[in-house]
Amino acid sequence: MSKIKKDNLWVELHIKVSPELEDAVCDFLVSELNRGVIIEEINEKKPPLLLIKAYLNQEDLSTGVLKVIEGYLNELSRLHSGFYTVSMDINHIVEEDWHEGWKRFFRPLKIGEYLIVKPSWETYVPKRDEIVIEIDPGRAFGVGTHASTRLVLLALEGLYKKSLLKKKEVLDCGTGSGILAIAAAKLGASSVTAIDIDQDAVEVARKNVHLNHCHDIVSVSNTPLWKVEGPFDVVLANIEKDTLIFLSKDLLRVVKMKGLLILSGILNIQVQELKASYEKKGFVLKKVISDQKEKEWVLMEFQKGS
Repeated sequence: MSKIKKDNLWVELHIKVSPELEDAVCDFLVSELNRGVIIEEINEKKPPLLLIKAYLNQEDLSTGVLKVIEGYLNELSRLHSGFYTVSMDINHIVEEDWHEGWKRFFRPLKIGEYLIVKPSWETYVPKRDEIVIEIDPGRAFGVGTHASTRLVLLALEGLYKKSLLKKKEVLDCGTGSGILAIAAAKLGASSVTAIDIDQDAVEVARKNVHLNHCHDIVSVSNTPLWKVEGPFDVVLANIEKDTLIFLSKDLLRVVKMKGLLILSGILNIQVQELKASYEKKGFVLKKVISDQKEKEWVLMEFQKGS
């Protein structure tokens, strides 16, 4: 019998929640783990419950994220005691292509007026004026279901409607699956530079760029931001708050004067801290937009110079 390598062991979380808490728990898990979750209905339960499955590898466990998740779920349970159900079980499993398991939950999704995000394995016939983005996320983050990704897609569509993306040079910092870079290309950008320090994400993004026939516009690499030359008309960064603050100096450098910087991955309680950090660098905050469905998530749009 062959030995199972430690690196091939994953922790599978089984979290049972009332449907009312689905969005809160899923958004928290995706933001903490940067990967998708599986959602199943538990039909035999009354009142109905959902089973959310999330997966942690050995690297995740070394960061202490499991305790963070347990703390969040305990607090959620305390806040909703007597109203909703929150419980968690832990299983150890051998690594599988877990992302294959949640493919059946990823369906074509309309975002805004024009954008359709669809999995590569689904057939979709676009209606007039619809712009289809095909995504196979693999191990990368970004299929348009998370509020932070959705906010940037809507912001890009807004620029498209005002003809502010046409013939523009765009940088997508932390590209993940490549969804934002592909959207920028399909909405009129003349060139898109997509970067990510995660080599898995780079490989996934490259495949998605070719899948969408955008390889003549979008280039993908693991070049760190400090080595990117620029400057760019529009810079996108859908990253968590602490990293956005750490990268603020380099992001200032790569945005053209009067150019736009679109930040996402932000909770509304973090807005003032980011505003102060970026205004010190010379950015002007133009707008803060909350997600319509999950209002705790926001997008911040800055302009370099007044």
